[in-house]
Amino acid sequence: MNTVNIKGKPYVTVNERLKHITANYQYSINTDYTYFPERKMWVVKAKLSLFRDGVECIYTGLAQEVESDNYRDVNFTSALENAETSAVGRACAMAGIGIDASIASADEVNKALNRSDVDEVGEEARLYLLTLLENTTYDDDAKSKLALRIDGIKKQVDYDKALQNLQMNAIQDKDRIAMGLPYNQADIKKTLKSKG
Repeated sequence: MNTVNIKGKPYVTVNERLKHITANYQYSINTDYTYFPERKMWVVKAKLSLFRDGVECIYTGLAQEVESDNYRDVNFTSALENAETSAVGRACAMAGIGIDASIASADEVNKALNRSDVDEVGEEARLYLLTLLENTTYDDDAKSKLALRIDGIKKQVDYDKALQNLQMNAIQDKDRIAMGLPYNQADIKKTLKSKG
């Protein structure tokens, strides 16, 4: 089977695994999927049946993909299809097809490498940054502009920079009280302890 070289290691693509099966076996592939709306995640299970000497040998593979909010990402429209391809590739690998270097297919390795480059930051993390933004020394106009930038953060490295920036510009509890800004119960307890 043809391989693709990724970071010095040979990997077989899913389409190569399928071409090999088609040329060498009688087979069937069935897939089933589950959608988790709270995580915007598809999980696909593939079942590969290979028929050898009248005996059916069954192999399964599982894969998951999360829908992307970025219209430029393939998972914006094709998360289910990507999960299905990966699940089929893994079922083939479980049958020993295309595993010269790894069970993972070239498709999966490429996706994993791309994910590690992006290291996508979730909505919950961005909301945390917006909460921190409210407690900074920035004026309202600057806060509005920064809120738009925070909403567009996708990479972990950008999140880390924003977090550090917001923490450096946070208003200290004693300053919040002196400025007449709202503060929470934890802030009140700290203030009372420092006076006592």
